[in-house]
Amino acid sequence: MIKNIVLILLIATTNCFAQHYKTYDWSEKPQLHKLSPEELKASTVGILKKHIVEYIPNGDANPECFETEHTITRVNDDKGIAQNNTVYIPMNGVKQVVDIKARTINPKGQVTLLNKENIKEIKNVEEYGDFKIFAIEGVEKNSEIEVLYTVEKKFDIFGFEILQKDYKIKDVQFLFITGTLNSEIKAYRTGVPFRDVTVDSSAAKLLELKDVPAMVDEEYATPDANRIEVAYQCYPKDQIYTQNMFWANVAYNVGSKFFFKDTTDVVNDDLALITDGKTEMSNFEKASRVDNFIKTNFTIVKNNNDELTDLSYILKNRSASDYGILKAYGYYLKALNVPYEIVITANRYDYKFDPDFFIPNMLRSFVIYLPTEKKYIAPDHIESRVGEPPFNIEGNYGLFIKPDYDYYFKKITEEDPKYSRIKRDIDITFLDDFEKVSVQEYQEYTGHWAETNRAVMALSSEQGIKDFKDYLTGSGIEDKEIVDYKVENADMNQLEYNKPFIVKSKMTSESLLEDAGDSYIFEVGKVIGTQSELYQETKRVNPIEMQYPNQYDYTITITIPEGYEVEGLKSLAIDKSYKSDTGEKICKFESTYQLNGNKLVITVQEYYRSNEYDLDRYDEFRSVINASSDFNKSSILIKAID
Repeated sequence: MIKNIVLILLIATTNCFAQHYKTYDWSEKPQLHKLSPEELKASTVGILKKHIVEYIPNGDANPECFETEHTITRVNDDKGIAQNNTVYIPMNGVKQVVDIKARTINPKGQVTLLNKENIKEIKNVEEYGDFKIFAIEGVEKNSEIEVLYTVEKKFDIFGFEILQKDYKIKDVQFLFITGTLNSEIKAYRTGVPFRDVTVDSSAAKLLELKDVPAMVDEEYATPDANRIEVAYQCYPKDQIYTQNMFWANVAYNVGSKFFFKDTTDVVNDDLALITDGKTEMSNFEKASRVDNFIKTNFTIVKNNNDELTDLSYILKNRSASDYGILKAYGYYLKALNVPYEIVITANRYDYKFDPDFFIPNMLRSFVIYLPTEKKYIAPDHIESRVGEPPFNIEGNYGLFIKPDYDYYFKKITEEDPKYSRIKRDIDITFLDDFEKVSVQEYQEYTGHWAETNRAVMALSSEQGIKDFKDYLTGSGIEDKEIVDYKVENADMNQLEYNKPFIVKSKMTSESLLEDAGDSYIFEVGKVIGTQSELYQETKRVNPIEMQYPNQYDYTITITIPEGYEVEGLKSLAIDKSYKSDTGEKICKFESTYQLNGNKLVITVQEYYRSNEYDLDRYDEFRSVINASSDFNKSSILIKAID
């Protein structure tokens, strides 16, 4: 869709140039590569990943574009074989396949070549498009798989390539051949610069990386978006484009579709339903009513049918694409005189949005920003209502488009770092002469917690709701018996900003108590539920990213029966924090206690003011995370008074 927005006429004027892809080839006599003892322990090791992008001037027509991919991969065990014995070649944007070849070199040095008759084409693989696919023949443990193919692509100014895999690659090369054409290229998440080189008399740029580590899936991370990659642009030498020109094109083309000069009588009946006859409303309430109305009455359809982007069709049939639904929002907001801006960004788990380099693939997520309220509407998030930005775009930059089609960039952050909070008041008593524990709990969930809870209650199956009830009433306590359970403010449609989702419950458990002679061990930490922990032994790879800023405030009141006292309280006092350069605590776990007569009151506060933390300070961050897990394991001794 975005590529259709960027409408640019390109004219090339050059005639005859060498074509590197025609002469590039693999070694005539392949040999197994030597690996270190550590590399031999891995299931898969990349020996080479070389990607060549070659733009060739083509007279007055658009430049030709050829892409060559050359990989050599060592598979050391059955897992490595299973991961690499089938090759998928994407056909998206491919005009024609120039050549495909592959071979296997086994530990004895024997070579098995690909039988090209075994190459198949499959259509629309999990919505990723078409692929050429073939199985690798002759592969066994400690073999090397070599694949080399070239395709001619349809001309596109823009492109990108991911250079990092989930296994180590010893040699990574990206060669960008543009000759006399104008071009820009940028590498992400590597400090190694491109070198200017000449290839067959054509100007080119080469990026060479050695021993690129495996990208690993870690908690509190966005590994897919953190991979090393390159993005590039190429166009004729007699045409000059700037990044600002690309962004301005998008701002104009998107803005002209989603900002309206006026509205017609078509929406009058809907406005009566939206406002419910109310005339005096804040912009927040107007926007909330629009959001509730659309998410209750409209359906988003996942296809590219043109009707689903036509405003008249959308309003009449209550059906739109995820792109077209923005028109309905814009139309109703305009009719109610609510100022708004359109924001284009990316899911931060997939892409890191770069305001300084135009990459169409980044332009995947649309939200609406209300500048007078400093709040967001997420049309394609059925669970959310007007409030802070969705967690999957928070921390990314966005392109903010104004009604006059002017634009600016801004990092998408929460205005209120305490937006998402869980508050718990827990009262604990002991029943039947220490046969069981009674836990009475009052909980308030706000922000993203509340949105998720409401969505689960409204959209889950009967079994899903049953499982969720278990989660909300002491997760991790297997023998619990729920005596009472009630939720309030569970409706997904809300007009009040950040109204809490409330849970009131009472349960009993025998497993929280353990006999110890004439005393009892009470596992008090378990009443806060199962906690995350970070006891990773390997070196951290990814920068730290929380799902969203959040806060937990717990008050646990334990009534000590007459004739008993408590010991082991020091384990309840924990204080771990991560401070900013100015000394401010930006995340912490702190638990304290007070013993007042027969009441033991434990106070816990844990918070994360930001969703981003320095990788270099990972140990400090995980000490806070692990503190909550440590508290979850804490116990006290309830002892009979002599």
